[in-house]
Amino acid sequence: MKKIYLIFLFLISISPSLYGEEGYAFKELYEIEVELNGTDRDSINEGMKLAFKDLMLGLSSNSEINTYPAIVRAVRDSEKYISEYRLSSEEENILAVFFFNGEEVRKLLSDNSLPLWIGIKPKVLLFLPCKSDAFLMIDQQEILVKRQEMCSEIKSTLSKRGLIRNIVFIEPVLDLIDLKYINLYEPRSDQEFLNKISLRYGLKDWMICYIQNEHGIFISEFLCLSPVSDFKKISSSSMVDLLADELSKDFQLNIDPNIRSELKMSVSGVEEYKHLLSVEKIIESNALVDSYSINSISNHTVTYLLSIRGQISDLEKLMNVNPLLLGQPIKKGEADLEYSFKVEK
Repeated sequence: MKKIYLIFLFLISISPSLYGEEGYAFKELYEIEVELNGTDRDSINEGMKLAFKDLMLGLSSNSEINTYPAIVRAVRDSEKYISEYRLSSEEENILAVFFFNGEEVRKLLSDNSLPLWIGIKPKVLLFLPCKSDAFLMIDQQEILVKRQEMCSEIKSTLSKRGLIRNIVFIEPVLDLIDLKYINLYEPRSDQEFLNKISLRYGLKDWMICYIQNEHGIFISEFLCLSPVSDFKKISSSSMVDLLADELSKDFQLNIDPNIRSELKMSVSGVEEYKHLLSVEKIIESNALVDSYSINSISNHTVTYLLSIRGQISDLEKLMNVNPLLLGQPIKKGEADLEYSFKVEK
């Protein structure tokens, strides 16, 4: 499909992220794509605001984030957080990709004691009864086609929303074992069946979504239920948001900017100068670090003195999800945090 690109640079382009998707909390640039109404300045500005809101939702994993006063103000001035943007045309649609400065947006959240998602995506078992129904004999071809279309639609809707809210949905393969569970527990309880099948997949959380009501009539608004919703049926988008808010609590940092901490952190495996630069890049990109200096270098191990906002445990959570650092047991009387640097292959 042919695309025509127009590139606009506010600042010198920053190099691509060193860390990849698993190091989301350390990305140098966050890339958000939105559709625009036009290529005029007003349309681009509106696109910036929409993209910034999407980024805040993803980076905080909190569905209320865009209602906080600090974020409302930042949305109005979202251009200051952008390093680069690109416009493209695809058929009749005008698309914009905005690249936000990672260090600045993380600092915005930490400075205002707002949650910062540390990059671990919770996994949830997703069961769509419409898929298992496909194994049944249906007399009316029209109903079968309608069910398949709506089943594809709800799966696409949930996938898109899950991507925005940083949830990984895992569907059962519906093999003979799964089907046996379905036959065993229906029509007694969806809850019993899903508790059983989620254990089979090693998952604690689950949700089930419906395209038909209890009378078999197709519904215009898809409904889902989960233990998180107290087994009440709510809209699919509300369910994804509820799951994301609840499950992400274990993967968020809420930093008190009034707390300051001093610590020593050692990193082993720093064998070359480029490794030293990579480690310092990691430290500099961390939103909690106010300042740092090298305390000592010995046997390929560098020890740093760090001054941070928040507690040492907050910094540890962020450092632990960086793919280039591997946590090490703390040796008594030495550094507060110890890591080994993993050389990229």
